Amino acid sequence: MILKKLTIEQFGKIEHFDILFNEQVTAITVHDTESIVKAIGLATDNKYLIDRSGAFTVSGYTQIVLNLEIAGHPYSITARGQPYSSECIYEATDCKNNVAVDAPLLFKDIRLCEEEESLIYYRYDPKNAFSKRLLHYKNSEKYYAYGDFQKKTNGSGLTQTFRSYLKDFIQKNGACNSFTDSYKTKLRSDGSFIWHCVNVPGSLTALNERDKKLFDYDCYIEVHKFWSGFEDIRDMNHEKWPMLIDAGGMNEYAGFQELIVKSKALGKQMVIMN
Repeated sequence: MILKKLTIEQFGKIEHFDILFNEQVTAITVHDTESIVKAIGLATDNKYLIDRSGAFTVSGYTQIVLNLEIAGHPYSITARGQPYSSECIYEATDCKNNVAVDAPLLFKDIRLCEEEESLIYYRYDPKNAFSKRLLHYKNSEKYYAYGDFQKKTNGSGLTQTFRSYLKDFIQKNGACNSFTDSYKTKLRSDGSFIWHCVNVPGSLTALNERDKKLFDYDCYIEVHKFWSGFEDIRDMNHEKWPMLIDAGGMNEYAGFQELIVKSKALGKQMVIMN
């Protein structure tokens, strides 16, 4: 899935917003990133993006128009606010043939499992450490309530294919990259990521706030890489979403650009908001 153009009218703090997306990387400098994310979530009826961003109330004046490509085919989705309601009504158009299409069916074509949808939008949250995500996958019976991991992965997390790929991924990606001169991210055999000193192998180090954010984002990329590889095995026609990145000032950090290059290697469209 590729985002092409987004137009927002009367939504949240935004009176009017209009942007064309680059197919590789688009940088957006706005104060209200949550409104942008929620608008994309509303236009695609993506519950995770809607719930992850702040609470907003749509009005009868709200209109969000998103042009995008799904499997290389151009569509336009319009979400309009209903008066006295926090919901939207939808219209979808096949732009190539200029005919109306059923919006719910279109949404179904781009739906991901709950766990993958949690990776669409990145915003640093110290309570949601990506450094432990693969560890939790490996020991799902310990870290998830009964049936929860199966639900989050639409059943795939309990398959032999998933377990085998996770094991291979951890073995092959044990030595991760270094985006600073002194420290490196490493994936341990138990599935957890650590940050250690390059000059003193095996030594751990306390992280300052800047390095915590860089480390977390690096781990997020690795988890994204895991799912991209797994979906290539399971379903070659799986629709891949863009990555929405709330940089939160990280673009000023040394090492962040190296991580952006690493993100681009995943082959997904990226929208970086700061």
